[in-house]
Amino acid sequence: MAEIMPFNGVLYNEEKVGDLNKVMAPPYDVISPKKQDEFYSRHQNNVIRLILSKASPEDTEGNDKYTRAAADLKKWLSEGVLAKDNKPAIYYYTQTYALKNGKKQTRKGFIALARLVDFGKGIHPHEKTLSGPKADRLKLMQACNVNLSCIFSLYSEPALNINHALDGATKGVKAIIDVKDDDGIENRMWRVDDPGIINEIAEGMKGKPLFIADGHHRYETALNYRNMMREKETNPTGLEPYNYVMMYFSNMDDEGMTIWPTHRVIHSLNDFNGGSFLAECGKYFDIEEFAYNDSTEPDARKSFLARLEAAGREKIALGLHIRATDIFYVFTVKSGDVMGKVFGDKIPEVFKNLDVTVLHSLILNNILGITQEAQEKQTNLIYVKSYDEALSAMKKDENQLVFLLNPTRIEQVKAVAEAGFVMPQKSTYFYPKLLSGLVINLLSSKNTAAAEA
Repeated sequence: MAEIMPFNGVLYNEEKVGDLNKVMAPPYDVISPKKQDEFYSRHQNNVIRLILSKASPEDTEGNDKYTRAAADLKKWLSEGVLAKDNKPAIYYYTQTYALKNGKKQTRKGFIALARLVDFGKGIHPHEKTLSGPKADRLKLMQACNVNLSCIFSLYSEPALNINHALDGATKGVKAIIDVKDDDGIENRMWRVDDPGIINEIAEGMKGKPLFIADGHHRYETALNYRNMMREKETNPTGLEPYNYVMMYFSNMDDEGMTIWPTHRVIHSLNDFNGGSFLAECGKYFDIEEFAYNDSTEPDARKSFLARLEAAGREKIALGLHIRATDIFYVFTVKSGDVMGKVFGDKIPEVFKNLDVTVLHSLILNNILGITQEAQEKQTNLIYVKSYDEALSAMKKDENQLVFLLNPTRIEQVKAVAEAGFVMPQKSTYFYPKLLSGLVINLLSSKNTAAAEA
């Protein structure tokens, strides 16, 4: 269950770096090589040099991108580019963004330390992780001895008391960070160091289960780092900095919460035949067609996507486009127990009504023959975020078909996590992503709050 603590955050010194917009970046795992270059050139102190330092052909063990990140961090701290707060605080963080209809919406949350606990003991993952990213993040954490980015977690509090307390504490107060990212999202952060407010929020969070929305690899990395450090301790107190991790907490009951779908592009399948594939799918799905030509494609696409969304409110529904065809397809399951008939008790009940499970288990695995191992290695699979990007991918020769999904609902995420299971990779895309560079948590010295606990 949640146990939170304020901390002495490390923040960019605006007097040293100038425009804070130029030193921020998205999470490391959504940054392409091209964007990495852009962030490198944007500012000499951009956080990209810490969270995703560039590799070099001359790299060796002990002289690589991880040690360069550590050297930059040490240098920036010594030069005052980064400065540690004198008082323990929590950091109220809001993101204002536009929905697809243009309406503005604000997601609210706060950044604090969370005591690390193993999965199932008050904190729940909802997606699978891979060994490669965890090994990468562990090397970075060992080199730098910091939390550079927040884990994104969810909690439930329908009364919104914590949000109201934070709104009240920061009303009329100028944000210490007010930046707009490359997607036009307005990111604002306030320092809250009033002990009374901090205690009110800590008490409000006490005992609440947490659900990881984003940062599964980093949370597991923090657990691994903690376990490694524990082995070196002779008289651990439990208050050592490595027992905590920097986390962003957001209320899943707040109207500012948005989940986007992640679509699947399938490529390089041997002997793929569209007609045979559709015939096999017809055993399990009702299939609607939206045919088009060059002049009618925009209207057909609009109708297709509208129908996919509407069908998804009633049943499991998937969108499909096959390369070199002029038809969009909407699949809806013939009956609610399709997954039960096919898999029996081999798949947990909580999974049987998830679009992503039907896609991955029934279509990708059973019908197309893409094994779970191949899916995890992304042998024939590419993940894309937008509908336009997904459909445009069909112009490439190696890509054969694309599946478009509706967003996973927040209650589905909660149900799967509470049941102790994890969804396939990329089942959710919590929008917007958290900015990196807002605040850093040093693990090299005890925080004031921890020392006083």
